[in-house]
Amino acid sequence: MSEDRKYIAEIDLMNNKKMYVVKDGQLIEHDLPDYGETLVITLGGKVDRLETKTKRKV
Repeated sequence: MSEDRKYIAEIDLMNNKKMYVVKDGQLIEHDLPDYGETLVITLGGKVDRLETKTKRKV
């Protein structure tokens, strides 16, 4: 990807159930669990993967 190129993406800022990650010029949408945690794992200063642990509230 050339450094002088800019890409524009439109996201819904009112949706609290999504998380967005930009990786190599791509916008990756990730659905958040109702209960649980999502870890962002980086490698070499870039996002490598997302790990989600879901829980159930009783």
